[in-house]
Parts: sequence; C-alpha cells; structure tokens
Amino acid sequence: MIGGYGVLRGRVDRWVREDGETTPHLQIRVLDGAGQPWRIAVNVQSDTGSEVVYWLVDPLRDHPVPAGLAARPTGFSASAASPAEALDYVRAPLFDWRAGTALPASGSASADDLQDLLVLHLQQCKNAGGELFAFGTKFDRNLHKPIDAKFGNTDGLHGIHDIHLNQGNVGAHAADNGAYQDGGLLLVHPDRVIGLFLGFQTQRVPTDETGRPTSSATAIADLIAGAAPTPTPEPGPEPTPGPQPPAGPSPLVGASIYLERALINPAGSDPGLEVVVLGNLATSPTPLDGWVLEDKNGRTTTIAGVTAAAGASVAILLDGVGVQLGNKGGNLILRSPDGQQADVVVYTADDARPDDRYVPFHR
Repeated sequence: MIGGYGVLRGRVDRWVREDGETTPHLQIRVLDGAGQPWRIAVNVQSDTGSEVVYWLVDPLRDHPVPAGLAARPTGFSASAASPAEALDYVRAPLFDWRAGTALPASGSASADDLQDLLVLHLQQCKNAGGELFAFGTKFDRNLHKPIDAKFGNTDGLHGIHDIHLNQGNVGAHAADNGAYQDGGLLLVHPDRVIGLFLGFQTQRVPTDETGRPTSSATAIADLIAGAAPTPTPEPGPEPTPGPQPPAGPSPLVGASIYLERALINPAGSDPGLEVVVLGNLATSPTPLDGWVLEDKNGRTTTIAGVTAAAGASVAILLDGVGVQLGNKGGNLILRSPDGQQADVVVYTADDARPDDRYVPFHR
C-alpha cells in the first residue's frame, strides 16, 4: 500500500520530455494558487522497457470524482479511500479496459508517442485557462534531481508521482498494491473534464480488496489485445419480461449476472427501502445464493434464497444494515460466491436525486 496518496491541484505552466532515458517520464510543472511550483513525474515507459497503456476519456462524466474537484484546495491534499475522493480503476470504473492503447515513450513524428499525446492535452488545457488535478503520491524526500532545481522545487518535496494504476502488480512491485490509490490526470476545461489514465501491460485485473490480482485476473496486455472477451449469451427465445443487456458489461469476468438499476432514493426513510436490481443474461435460471453486494464503505449484503430467471431481472431489497446506497454518489460491487468481482458500477449525486424512482446504472 502506497502512503501519501492524494491529488495536486494547479495550473499547467510547462513540461519537459525525457527521451532516451532508461525509465523516462514526462515532467510537468504546475503552479498552485499561491504561485508555488510543483513537479508531476508521469511514467511513459515501464522499468522493464515495455510500453505504457493509455486511456483517454473525453468527456469524463457520470462519475462521483469530478463533482468534488471544485472543493479541493489548491496544491496537494490527501484523498480518502472512497470512490468520491480517490481514483480506483477497478472498484469505481472510469473507462473500458479494452479501449486502452500501448504507446511508445518516444517517436519520430508528431503525435506518435505517449509524451506527444499528453503534451497535446496539457497545451489545450493551458490555452483554455483550465486546471490540472493530478492524482498520485506526494514526494516524501528530496532526491536532489536537476529537474527540481529547474522547476523551482527547491526542497524537492513539492511534487507527486505514481500517476498510473497502482494495483494488480506481480513481482517486484507487488508491495505497491492497494485499493483507492490509482493515479491519473484530470484536465478541467471550462466546458468539460478530460481524464487521462495510465497503466502497465503486466498489471492484472480485477483485484481483491488489497489490490492483489484475483485468481481470474487478466494481464492488461491481453485485455487491450482483445483476449478473453466477454462472452455473449447463447441465442434463444426472448423472455418476457426481461432486461436489456448492459451497454458495457464488465470485460473482466464473463459472469451472466450484472448490476442493472437501483432504487437509490426511495420515498420516506431510505434504510430498509432501497433496492438493487440484478439482471441475468443467461438463457437458464441462475441461483444467486452466496452472491455478495458491497457498497462504497465496504458494507456487504449476501444474497440468499433468490434465483434469477432466464433473461430476467430480480430485485434485491436492502435491509438497511448491510449495503446502503448513499445519496451523494458512490459505487457498488457485485461478487460471485467465490469472491470474484463480477460487476461494478458508479453512480453520482445526480443519479440519486430522483425521488422514489429506479435509476439505471451508467455503462
């Protein structure tokens, strides 16, 4: 688990490329509201020499993190381990894993490498008068790097790194695994928020509650290459009634059960009246005994005595003691009886606003 995790808020000033280095970074200089310079070190190549995977989300919406950015103080501030304050690519999804692209650190033409693309978005944000919110780990010691002297980071402590996925590691970096500590860059323009997310091809997802790869985890290199695609249900008679398959089912586990919608804000007092609706993509009934729901605070509800009919939906009434759906946004995880993450969704305060109405989850 990485200590010192949080977010740096500032305005982009300039950047320096590192081409030809063993472990190159794009070095970004930002200024906080008091004019203090900070350095952001963004890995653009792994320490094994492999290309970094890049996900672009433009615009980033339907996620609880952007809603809280305006309240963040300038400079660096710590982040609580929650889907509203921290990035977690697995538990509070931001993108489709399969949409990532592995890019070289350096290239011979314009916009043909990772540093080129990052700089393109940084320049656009700067020109628009936007702000940069960098999630990562604060420097904890002065390494006396020449780039810090160049950037005006005289004490060597005004900076952050680990601007990438920080879980699913195997081998030398396994000790860095943890939940709600992933890095990334959020560029806040006047009209939208853009998300830039990075990971290493050897990292594996999904992960358990400690950030370690689960037994069914797949390497990111295989996900972006199209390996282990989510299976589609076998053809058969269309059931009545029945749910529509989710627009973007989890690419990580080919489970037939998924999170469809929820009654987040029921009429009256919420505890004991909230409902989560699960959908079944299978063409046969699926018993749900032992399946587990988990909320943003780690509370769980184990399902018992329920079977989802073929192609149908089933409503799970929450008792108000286990899983609870916060009206300020959050996430919801569905685990199969063996503990594997079968599906996960995020929802925002806007989603929770409709009174006494079921809300479909974003995909």
